[in-house]
Amino acid sequence: MFTVSERDQLRRDLVNAADTDPRVIGAALTGSAAVGREDRWSDIDFALSVDGEIDVVVTDWTALMYACGAVSHLDVRRGAVLFRVFLMRSTLQVDIAFWPATEFGATGPTFRLLFGEAQEIPHSVQPDRAELIGLAWLYGLHARSSIERGRSWQALYMVNGMRDHVMSLWCLREGVNAVQGRGLDDLADASAFAGTLVLSTHPDELRRAFHVLTGLLVGEISDSELAAAVRALSPGVAAQG
Repeated sequence: MFTVSERDQLRRDLVNAADTDPRVIGAALTGSAAVGREDRWSDIDFALSVDGEIDVVVTDWTALMYACGAVSHLDVRRGAVLFRVFLMRSTLQVDIAFWPATEFGATGPTFRLLFGEAQEIPHSVQPDRAELIGLAWLYGLHARSSIERGRSWQALYMVNGMRDHVMSLWCLREGVNAVQGRGLDDLADASAFAGTLVLSTHPDELRRAFHVLTGLLVGEISDSELAAAVRALSPGVAAQG
């Protein structure tokens, strides 16, 4: 398990490496450290502005990370930006974002420029409400059919996916971060979802949790024609709105 001092030292080393790499013309801290909210469990989030061929810089920085103790990595792409996520031997996660210099800038409030220049770019937006509703409904359809087919583990997966999207809808309504569960602990009362937790794979328990979850979804979309269709997924869900 990594220590805070180990994390801080590695971050300093990465900042120094960026400052001495002529291909890196800008760098920023992102994530919790950028806004003074870092804690014992925080990872390292680092963004680089690259002038020139990104792939070459990525290769060299990947070699650097493995020399520093990385044991694996995975990639997430957003347009021209590569987010390479490293797992260190100490279990520390290090996210390094490689940005073309022409697109480097803050996509949200957790961005602190260390050196170089940042472009003015639109901030990342919350998930689309209509898409969240549609996905929750689709997960609900598959949860119902999985339960009735006796496919308990698939049903559990679908119920959990449905809950994720309904909880994101609550986050949108209350104006907190609706991405990847980051705002769930900021909800006024997330305890309403306690009854949606599936306690076993018995069909009756799956139906119970699904019934509660369907009622919460209907409450979120009571002003939509879709509410009637969703209500039909779980007979007995009270009409709302």
